[in-house]
Amino acid sequence: MEPTPDYRGPGRVILLNGASSSGKSSLAKALQAALLEPFLHVSSDQLVAAGMLPERRSDGSSFDWWHQVRPRFFAGFHRCVPALAAAGNDLIVDHIIEFRSWRHELAELLADVDVFLVGVHCDLAELDRRERQRGNRRPGEARAHIVENRIHTFGPYDFEVDSSAGITSDLVDSVINAWRRRGSQQSGCLAEDLP
Repeated sequence: MEPTPDYRGPGRVILLNGASSSGKSSLAKALQAALLEPFLHVSSDQLVAAGMLPERRSDGSSFDWWHQVRPRFFAGFHRCVPALAAAGNDLIVDHIIEFRSWRHELAELLADVDVFLVGVHCDLAELDRRERQRGNRRPGEARAHIVENRIHTFGPYDFEVDSSAGITSDLVDSVINAWRRRGSQQSGCLAEDLP
Protein backbone atom coordinates (compact mmCIF):
# COMPACT_ATOMS: atom_id res chain seq x y z
CA MET A 1 0.00 0.00 0.00
CA GLU A 2 1.26 3.45 -0.92
CA PRO A 3 2.20 5.49 2.17
CA THR A 4 0.21 8.68 2.70
CA PRO A 5 1.76 11.25 5.04
CA ASP A 6 -0.43 13.38 7.27
CA TYR A 7 -1.54 16.60 5.59
CA ARG A 8 0.37 19.52 7.05
CA GLY A 9 -0.11 22.30 4.51
CA PRO A 10 2.70 23.96 2.58
CA GLY A 11 6.23 23.68 3.85
CA ARG A 12 8.34 26.48 5.23
CA VAL A 13 11.45 27.84 3.51
CA ILE A 14 14.71 29.06 5.00
CA LEU A 15 16.36 30.81 2.05
CA LEU A 16 20.11 31.46 2.33
CA ASN A 17 21.45 34.11 -0.04
CA GLY A 18 25.18 34.72 -0.31
CA ALA A 19 28.13 34.75 -2.66
CA SER A 20 29.79 31.63 -3.96
CA SER A 21 32.13 30.19 -1.29
CA SER A 22 30.39 32.11 1.51
CA GLY A 23 29.47 28.89 3.32
CA LYS A 24 25.80 28.58 2.34
CA SER A 25 25.94 24.85 1.66
CA SER A 26 27.85 24.16 4.87
CA LEU A 27 25.34 26.29 6.79
CA ALA A 28 22.43 24.52 5.11
CA LYS A 29 23.79 21.09 6.07
CA ALA A 30 24.45 22.23 9.64
CA LEU A 31 20.93 23.65 9.91
CA GLN A 32 19.48 20.45 8.47
CA ALA A 33 21.30 18.42 11.14
CA ALA A 34 20.34 20.75 14.00
CA LEU A 35 16.66 21.39 13.25
CA LEU A 36 14.13 19.19 15.03
CA GLU A 37 11.96 18.91 11.92
CA PRO A 38 12.95 17.27 8.61
CA PHE A 39 14.11 19.88 6.07
CA LEU A 40 15.21 19.18 2.51
CA HIS A 41 18.42 20.93 1.40
CA VAL A 42 17.85 22.38 -2.08
CA SER A 43 20.48 24.02 -4.27
CA SER A 44 21.05 24.62 -7.97
CA ASP A 45 24.57 23.21 -7.50
CA GLN A 46 23.00 19.83 -6.67
CA LEU A 47 21.24 19.80 -10.03
CA VAL A 48 24.45 20.76 -11.83
CA ALA A 49 26.41 18.05 -9.97
CA ALA A 50 23.78 15.48 -11.01
CA GLY A 51 24.88 16.05 -14.61
CA MET A 52 21.64 17.46 -15.98
CA LEU A 53 23.20 20.31 -17.97
CA PRO A 54 24.51 20.02 -21.51
CA GLU A 55 28.08 21.08 -22.26
CA ARG A 56 28.44 24.82 -21.77
CA ARG A 57 28.98 26.82 -24.93
CA SER A 58 29.28 30.50 -25.72
CA ASP A 59 28.62 30.30 -29.45
CA GLY A 60 25.33 32.19 -29.76
CA SER A 61 23.44 28.96 -30.53
CA SER A 62 20.58 27.47 -28.54
CA PHE A 63 23.31 25.85 -26.40
CA ASP A 64 24.77 29.24 -25.40
CA TRP A 65 25.12 29.00 -21.62
CA TRP A 66 24.84 32.65 -20.60
CA HIS A 67 22.16 33.80 -23.05
CA GLN A 68 19.99 30.69 -23.53
CA VAL A 69 20.49 27.73 -21.18
CA ARG A 70 21.35 29.53 -17.92
CA PRO A 71 18.30 31.86 -17.82
CA ARG A 72 15.93 28.94 -18.45
CA PHE A 73 17.73 26.72 -15.96
CA PHE A 74 17.39 29.25 -13.14
CA ALA A 75 13.79 30.14 -14.06
CA GLY A 76 13.04 26.42 -13.69
CA PHE A 77 15.02 26.13 -10.47
CA HIS A 78 13.08 29.03 -8.96
CA ARG A 79 9.82 27.25 -9.84
CA CYS A 80 11.02 24.04 -8.18
CA VAL A 81 11.14 25.74 -4.78
CA PRO A 82 7.41 26.57 -4.46
CA ALA A 83 6.50 23.18 -5.98
CA LEU A 84 8.48 21.33 -3.31
CA ALA A 85 7.03 23.55 -0.56
CA ALA A 86 3.47 23.12 -1.89
CA ALA A 87 3.88 19.36 -1.46
CA GLY A 88 4.44 19.95 2.27
CA ASN A 89 8.24 19.87 2.34
CA ASP A 90 10.17 22.18 4.64
CA LEU A 91 13.18 23.49 2.72
CA ILE A 92 16.59 25.03 3.29
CA VAL A 93 17.45 26.64 -0.04
CA ASP A 94 20.98 27.86 -0.65
CA HIS A 95 21.12 30.24 -3.56
CA ILE A 96 22.88 33.25 -5.04
CA ILE A 97 20.19 35.78 -5.92
CA GLU A 98 22.35 37.38 -8.60
CA PHE A 99 19.86 39.84 -10.08
CA ARG A 100 17.15 42.11 -8.69
CA SER A 101 14.75 40.44 -11.16
CA TRP A 102 15.48 37.05 -9.55
CA ARG A 103 14.54 38.39 -6.13
CA HIS A 104 11.32 39.82 -7.57
CA GLU A 105 10.58 36.51 -9.33
CA LEU A 106 11.17 34.53 -6.12
CA ALA A 107 8.97 36.96 -4.17
CA GLU A 108 6.11 36.36 -6.61
CA LEU A 109 6.59 32.59 -6.75
CA LEU A 110 6.82 32.27 -2.96
CA ALA A 111 4.13 34.81 -2.07
CA ASP A 112 2.00 32.15 -0.35
CA VAL A 113 4.89 30.41 1.42
CA ASP A 114 6.42 31.07 4.85
CA VAL A 115 9.91 32.25 3.80
CA PHE A 116 12.72 33.27 6.15
CA LEU A 117 15.37 35.10 4.13
CA VAL A 118 18.92 34.95 5.50
CA GLY A 119 21.78 37.05 4.13
CA VAL A 120 25.07 35.13 4.37
CA HIS A 121 27.93 37.64 4.36
CA CYS A 122 31.65 36.89 4.24
CA ASP A 123 34.79 39.00 4.13
CA LEU A 124 36.06 39.45 0.55
CA ALA A 125 39.58 38.25 1.35
CA GLU A 126 38.13 35.13 2.95
CA LEU A 127 35.92 34.53 -0.09
CA ASP A 128 39.01 34.78 -2.30
CA ARG A 129 40.90 32.33 -0.05
CA ARG A 130 38.05 29.79 -0.02
CA GLU A 131 37.63 30.07 -3.76
CA ARG A 132 41.34 29.30 -4.33
CA GLN A 133 41.17 26.42 -1.85
CA ARG A 134 38.11 24.89 -3.54
CA GLY A 135 39.73 25.06 -6.95
CA ASN A 136 36.46 24.42 -8.78
CA ARG A 137 35.25 27.99 -9.16
CA ARG A 138 36.12 30.69 -11.67
CA PRO A 139 38.69 33.00 -9.99
CA GLY A 140 36.98 36.19 -8.81
CA GLU A 141 33.45 34.74 -9.08
CA ALA A 142 32.63 35.15 -5.38
CA ARG A 143 34.01 38.70 -5.25
CA ALA A 144 31.99 39.58 -8.37
CA HIS A 145 28.79 38.48 -6.66
CA ILE A 146 29.38 41.12 -4.00
CA VAL A 147 31.14 43.93 -5.88
CA GLU A 148 29.56 43.71 -9.35
CA ASN A 149 26.23 41.91 -8.89
CA ARG A 150 25.70 43.57 -5.48
CA ILE A 151 23.63 40.60 -4.33
CA HIS A 152 23.05 41.98 -0.84
CA THR A 153 21.53 45.28 -2.06
CA PHE A 154 18.23 44.06 -3.54
CA GLY A 155 16.20 44.42 -0.35
CA PRO A 156 16.16 43.66 3.37
CA TYR A 157 16.71 40.30 5.06
CA ASP A 158 14.84 38.66 7.90
CA PHE A 159 18.22 37.81 9.43
CA GLU A 160 21.90 38.25 8.52
CA VAL A 161 25.02 36.32 9.47
CA ASP A 162 28.75 36.70 8.87
CA SER A 163 30.38 33.42 7.93
CA SER A 164 33.95 34.77 7.70
CA ALA A 165 35.02 32.74 10.74
CA GLY A 166 33.32 29.60 9.43
CA ILE A 167 30.06 27.84 10.22
CA THR A 168 30.14 27.55 14.00
CA SER A 169 27.50 26.04 16.28
CA ASP A 170 26.80 29.56 17.60
CA LEU A 171 26.13 30.81 14.07
CA VAL A 172 23.81 27.86 13.36
CA ASP A 173 22.00 28.39 16.67
CA SER A 174 21.56 32.10 15.91
CA VAL A 175 19.81 31.31 12.62
CA ILE A 176 17.55 28.69 14.22
CA ASN A 177 16.67 30.96 17.15
CA ALA A 178 15.87 33.88 14.83
CA TRP A 179 13.78 31.58 12.61
CA ARG A 180 11.82 30.28 15.62
CA ARG A 181 11.21 33.85 16.89
CA ARG A 182 10.00 35.07 13.49
CA GLY A 183 6.32 34.35 14.18
CA SER A 184 3.97 33.33 11.42
CA GLN A 185 4.79 35.08 8.19
CA GLN A 186 4.24 34.70 4.50
CA SER A 187 7.35 35.52 2.48
CA GLY A 188 8.77 37.87 5.16
CA CYS A 189 11.30 40.34 3.77
CA LEU A 190 11.24 38.63 0.38
CA ALA A 191 7.72 40.00 -0.17
CA GLU A 192 8.95 43.57 0.35
CA ASP A 193 10.26 43.42 -3.21
CA LEU A 194 6.73 43.03 -4.61
CA PRO A 195 5.09 46.16 -6.09
